[in-house]
Amino acid sequence: MSAPEPKIAKTVPANYVNASDSSFTDHQDTVYFADHYFTGYRFQLYPNGDTAILQSYFNGVEEGLQRKWYPGKLLAEERNYINGKKEGVHRGWWPNGNNKFLFTTADDKYEGEFKEWYASGLLGKQFHYLNGQEEGSQRLWWDNGTVRANYVIKHGKKYGLIGLKACINPYDSILKK
Repeated sequence: MSAPEPKIAKTVPANYVNASDSSFTDHQDTVYFADHYFTGYRFQLYPNGDTAILQSYFNGVEEGLQRKWYPGKLLAEERNYINGKKEGVHRGWWPNGNNKFLFTTADDKYEGEFKEWYASGLLGKQFHYLNGQEEGSQRLWWDNGTVRANYVIKHGKKYGLIGLKACINPYDSILKK
């Protein structure tokens, strides 16, 4: 059995259109320009002229690298799409430059390690995925660094500290009065 063919985004032509153009319409996951599938780059600018968002589309769906920036030319996130589906590494940063998220997708499904951080730099989430489903070690932390949940998923079953609160039946407090 051979390795899967690497997925490569289509080449998007250098057709740049400001997102504020009234000819744009979005319907679900498809972008239209003047009632036709949009192919090109849709961008949005900050008032000072810096780029806020740069999104590429092919036949109305996201294709290739999508980027967003904070004011001051600070990169906020990078995401990759192939034929409208998340593909490859997705990264995000807080305005202070700290990591915000890092995960990998394959055919629009999470694959491998998924991490999220608090703006302070503390890790808040570390999950593992296999074909879009949680599998393996899953950990969550509160913003002060204490453990919120720490469990393992094997074949769809959870084992460990899930972090759920015990449910209270509101009728119990009414009946006791």
